[in-house]
Amino acid sequence: MRTGLWALVSTCAMISAPVAAQPAVGATPASEASEASEASEASEASELGPSRVLVLPARVSGKLPPNTAAEVSALVEAELVDAGAVTVLPADPTAVADCDDACRVAVAQRSGAEYLVQPQVVGEEDEFTVTLTLYAGDTGAALAPFSKECSICGFVEVRDMVRLAALDARADVVRRRRASAPRPTVVGPQVEPTPPRLAPRSPLVPAGWGLVGAGSAATIGGVVLLALHHQDAGCQINPRGGDCVPLRYTTAPVGGALLGAGVATVVAGAVLVVLGRRTEKRQVASGVAVRIHGTGLRVKF
Repeated sequence: MRTGLWALVSTCAMISAPVAAQPAVGATPASEASEASEASEASEASELGPSRVLVLPARVSGKLPPNTAAEVSALVEAELVDAGAVTVLPADPTAVADCDDACRVAVAQRSGAEYLVQPQVVGEEDEFTVTLTLYAGDTGAALAPFSKECSICGFVEVRDMVRLAALDARADVVRRRRASAPRPTVVGPQVEPTPPRLAPRSPLVPAGWGLVGAGSAATIGGVVLLALHHQDAGCQINPRGGDCVPLRYTTAPVGGALLGAGVATVVAGAVLVVLGRRTEKRQVASGVAVRIHGTGLRVKF
C-alpha cells in the first residue's frame, strides 16, 4: 500500500512539472529519516531501563487506625508501578520513617534506588492531609511534594487521595526519566529551508483607511459647524445710528452637508478595508495576487 501511494505521488509530480527532479544517489526520504529517528530514540530509551523507586515507611499522625501506615505504603507501591517505566523495589526493613538526607542516601545505596518516595498522612478528626514527597536517591534531597487535602471526609477519601498523589509522583518520575534519556543524532538529507511566504497586501486597505481618515475629519468639521449655528457672532454697527445689529452664525446647512458627506466617506472607507482584508485572506489561500493596474485589475498567479 505504501509503495503504491509513493508511485501515485511520483506520477502526479511528473505530470505537473515539465522536468522531474531526480533524487540524489544515497539520499534518504524525509519520512524514512523520521521513522529512523523515532526508532533510535525508542531503542535508547528502552536501553535506559525503568526508573527504580523505593517507598519509605509512611509518616502517620492524628486519629487514624493502627494499620494506616502499612496500608498507605502498600497503596503507594501499587500505584507507582508502571511497566517499562517505573519499578518499585522491595521495602528496606532497616529504613525508618524519620529519615534525613544522609539516611535517605544510605537507603538508596543499599537498595539501588534512583528515587525515594515517602507518604505522610495527617488526620485531625474529619480533616486529612496527604503528602507524597519525591527524593533523589543520590543526594537525598526533596525533588517535589504532592499534597492532597480534604475536609469532612473519612479514611475512604484518604485512600483516594493517596492513590492520586502516588499517580502524580509516578508521572513526575516518568517525566524525569524521559528528560534524562539521551537524544540520538540522526543524519538525514539536507533540506533547504523554504522562505516564508509574505502575505499579499490588497490596495483596497490603504485606500479604505485614507477614506476613513478624510471622512472622520469631515465629520468633525460638520459637528463643529452645527454647534456654531445660531451662536452669537458679534454686533454690527447700525449705519442709521442707534443700537448695533446683532449677528449670528448660520452654519447649519453647510455643517449638515459636511457631516453627511463625512459619515458616508467613513462608511465607504470601512467597507473598502473589510473587502481588502477578505481579499488578502483569499489570496493567501489560493496564491492569487490582485493588483491595480491603470484603469483595471491585474491578476497574478
